Amino acid sequence: MEQASTSKLSLPAFLKILTSNNVPPSKAITVAGQIYKSHNTPEQLGKLTDYSLESAGVKEKDLRRLVLAAVRKAGFKPEKSAGASASSSSRSAATSRSNTKLSEERKAKARKRKRDEDLNELLPDRPRQEGDSYGSLEFNEILDEEAIKPKSTVINRAPIMTAWAFVVAERLGFQREEALSIASVYTEMNARTKGVSLGIYAQGKQNGMEASRTGSQPYVELMGRRIPLYQTVTSQWRALSAGSPVAPTSAFSYITQALRQTAPHVVGALRLLAASYAPAELNAKGFSLYADFRPEADGWGQRGEVRCSTILGLRKARGAREGEGLGCSAPVNGTNASSSSETPSLESIVKVDPDGVTAATEKQDGEPTSKKAKLEAHERDEFDAALDDDALFDDFDLSTLP
Repeated sequence: MEQASTSKLSLPAFLKILTSNNVPPSKAITVAGQIYKSHNTPEQLGKLTDYSLESAGVKEKDLRRLVLAAVRKAGFKPEKSAGASASSSSRSAATSRSNTKLSEERKAKARKRKRDEDLNELLPDRPRQEGDSYGSLEFNEILDEEAIKPKSTVINRAPIMTAWAFVVAERLGFQREEALSIASVYTEMNARTKGVSLGIYAQGKQNGMEASRTGSQPYVELMGRRIPLYQTVTSQWRALSAGSPVAPTSAFSYITQALRQTAPHVVGALRLLAASYAPAELNAKGFSLYADFRPEADGWGQRGEVRCSTILGLRKARGAREGEGLGCSAPVNGTNASSSSETPSLESIVKVDPDGVTAATEKQDGEPTSKKAKLEAHERDEFDAALDDDALFDDFDLSTLP
């Protein structure tokens, strides 16, 4: 291995180290925003530890493990002195002998056990997970700006809108499967509205797709649309269309088949554009940004050209990003970020309670309003009046009752 150097790595090279070694691009951008400033040389990367990642704000244990594995796989390891190496070698030899002895003891115990021999090898060793049937949902985004700029594609608007809605939903904090499901329904809503305005669909075709702000249906507001949501048994969200949850594979297949070989470049450009804005601002300006880079089309379903250079040109100026505490050109959850630039929690994004409905207020004496009302004197109804008018018990002394 080459000796650790103090030369600074470029941001694209830093991202490539992570994405080339199984770190998802969206997570790689997040990590870059948190540690790039403090660990941007081979020497500093060699000193990177789980504790330093957690201190920098990388809270997910699995993500820290992936980042450390990617850094070590790229060859960035801490240097050891000769004395330390000799000591380490002796310890390793002793550990190896101990592990060998333990391994032999475990094998002996395993041979004594008869229960495992009855296990059926054809049965799964764990419960089936919800995402097992989806396969890979990776676009293999390319985040190198110089490699992205020259690329373009001729396509209609719907796949680009789906890809953009997916990227924005992930930027808001949804997981990949959730974001793809939401993007599919978002595009369907816009397509129906456009079709009705052009007379392609009957009037009212678009009604009922968006969630009501005053209903009990959970929803998320994405670039001006209220997407109804359904929570699965694994606590993931899926967007609803006609009352049924939409699988993430629908949007993934639509995007990859439409963009073909340019999918890594176009989705990568969209990712860099989204990363230059704080999540809340991106959600507010998302559709107007889309209108600036979408294909120029003369009619419904017509194709036009989308240039990655145009998408990259819409990124927020570096000075404005740094003024908001976003720092580098891939700013997600930067260590100096203001609260408005941090990725919000899904609890604050997904609307569950109807607007305007609040819990019952309590009186100053501490009793809830509903309870207080029951304690107050109630009006006399017909039954009470009838009992009062009945003279049956007038001559009966109630005090004689036991």
